[in-house]
Amino acid sequence: MRRGSVSAAFLVALVVGAACSIGEALQDPGDPVDMTTENIAGTWHAGTERFITFGADGTFTALNLPPGLFDASSSGAAAEPIDASGRYTLAYQPTATAGPHATVRLTIDEHTRADLRIGGADLSALRPGDGQVYLVFFYVGDQGNMTTGYLRCADTCQPPARAGLGPAPQHS
Repeated sequence: MRRGSVSAAFLVALVVGAACSIGEALQDPGDPVDMTTENIAGTWHAGTERFITFGADGTFTALNLPPGLFDASSSGAAAEPIDASGRYTLAYQPTATAGPHATVRLTIDEHTRADLRIGGADLSALRPGDGQVYLVFFYVGDQGNMTTGYLRCADTCQPPARAGLGPAPQHS
């Protein structure tokens, strides 16, 4: 292969890679929202299968969390839903020193998947162009960058009943 062909191929790969990165960087997920215990308390849903209920006392229960949020400790199986419970705290975004409390940190005390190492997960509180507040998980899944957004439930929104949670595995 001639030197010019190699340089051209490298340039094309560089441009394609940069275009993908720029596309991701230019997507606007919305503005951070100031969350308080009062406005987060209640049930939030992502479709008809995924629910998180936040208590005013700083606790939560979640049904069918996205498996891609967590690393499998041994089995590698990550397709089953994850039910969990624990505590939540409100914090500033990691890159902000002031402004909206846009991160909701979940500390998981119990969950339904013995094969997973789970400590916690973060939700970002965002308001995109539609004006509604979403609590959003950002994570890397099997298909690349993934998001799951939760909306506050209306009066008719009820999570399904699920089997009880067991204690989360202890990791040292």
